[in-house]
Order: sequence, then structure tokens, then C-alpha cells
Amino acid sequence: MSELIEILNEPVSKYTNHKMTTVASNLKVSDAAKEMSESKIDSVLVFEDNDIIGIVTIKDILSDVVASGKDPTQTLIKEIAKKPVVKIHKDSKVKDAIKLMNEHDIRRLVVTNDQRAIGIISRKILVGNIGQFAAELPELEMPNKIKCPYCSSGFD
Repeated sequence: MSELIEILNEPVSKYTNHKMTTVASNLKVSDAAKEMSESKIDSVLVFEDNDIIGIVTIKDILSDVVASGKDPTQTLIKEIAKKPVVKIHKDSKVKDAIKLMNEHDIRRLVVTNDQRAIGIISRKILVGNIGQFAAELPELEMPNKIKCPYCSSGFD
């Protein structure tokens, strides 16, 4: 348990994914999806006038475009970008990142240094690392026969 507490107090920079892709706000959703697929990533940062204005995930494309019946070749990425982007400084603690994600009901934060974005931290990365401290449960064996709790007779 103390190891879990240690993780919660570590800086988010330790768990930051520095592989991030940025796209222009006037890019078509279909082009952004293609770029995400080719780069094997599940989110992109949306830029406009040299500023991050939003973030788009695969889930956003599926729910806000595909499920809504919009044409991804005609819809601009800025139309579905989640705004504003929630940011966290690289020196902040993991527990602060989790708290921010919960407060905003989001799964990703943009990690910044003092000047700019340096990566993304996601709930998936954090949960994957915290999972190493989960307790293993023993496998249960099923008996061939079930015993009656009253007379102890065996049944198939």
C-alpha cells in the first residue's frame, strides 16, 4: 500500500506520454482520424493561432461525428474539439492529476512545462501503472459434487 501512496505523490512527468500529435483547427475530421490511425494514437491536440484550443479523441469522433450522422469529410476538427483543454504542470503530483480528471470528468490532461505543452497524461496510463499493486485473487476450484448444508449428501 505504501508503494501506491508513493505513486500518487510522484510527479506527473514520470507518467507523461511525450508522443503527442497536433492538428490545425481547420483540418477535416476524416484527415485527423487517418493521422491518428497512422500514428497509432487515440487523441490529437487541436491548434489555432499557435495555441491549443482543444483535444479530440477517437471516442469523440465516433460519438460526435459517426453516431451523429455527420460527414467526417466535411466536418472540421474544431467543431468537435473538447474545450478548454485542462492542463497540469509536469511537477504536479499524480494524485492532483487524478483529482483534476475526476473534477472535469475527462480521461486526459495536457502536461506543460513553464512555457508549453510537453505531453499528455491519461487515466489509462495511471491505472495501468497502479494496477501493478493489485492483490492477486486465488483461483477457486469447483467441487465435482455439491454438498447439502443440512445432511451433507453429495449431488452432481
